[in-house]
Amino acid sequence: MAESLEQPLVVPAGPVGKTVEVACATLAALGGAIFIIESVMSVVSIIGRSLFKMPVPGDYELVQMMSAMGIAMCLPYCQLRKGHVFVDFFTLWAPAGLKRVLDAIAALLLAASSFFLAWRVWDGMLEMREYGETSMVIALPVWWGYIPVVPSFVLLGIAALQTFLLELTSESRS
Repeated sequence: MAESLEQPLVVPAGPVGKTVEVACATLAALGGAIFIIESVMSVVSIIGRSLFKMPVPGDYELVQMMSAMGIAMCLPYCQLRKGHVFVDFFTLWAPAGLKRVLDAIAALLLAASSFFLAWRVWDGMLEMREYGETSMVIALPVWWGYIPVVPSFVLLGIAALQTFLLELTSESRS
């Protein structure tokens, strides 16, 4: 199979498109920073546990919370860069126009799903805040971890709408 696995990039146009692109890149950079902090904390905890019998308190719950935050923060950028997994087994034969229409439909479904998830995560976050749910070891309020997830899903929905429109207008490039 000699076909390239590389997907064409979605190129945002105009001030709105560029603003969305900068917001996605900024959020992804912040998500990357969270992953770096998480990695350093894990190394410190492992060394502390191994050498001094003193791990970072709550390291497991912090890794869990920070991973969810970082992943959500990287999703909008991944959408703009067409970095999501594509299963094209059934469409290898299809002409480029049909593939673009299918990609547009997928982007529209992703936008709807993202906005729905943002709403439900927001609602869950408010409920956790109201009930005062905290992590077990360090009593960190659980709702804090949801703070960056909500705008991440909103931005993912906006990025998906942007890719939907760009796919329909064929404004993507290889």
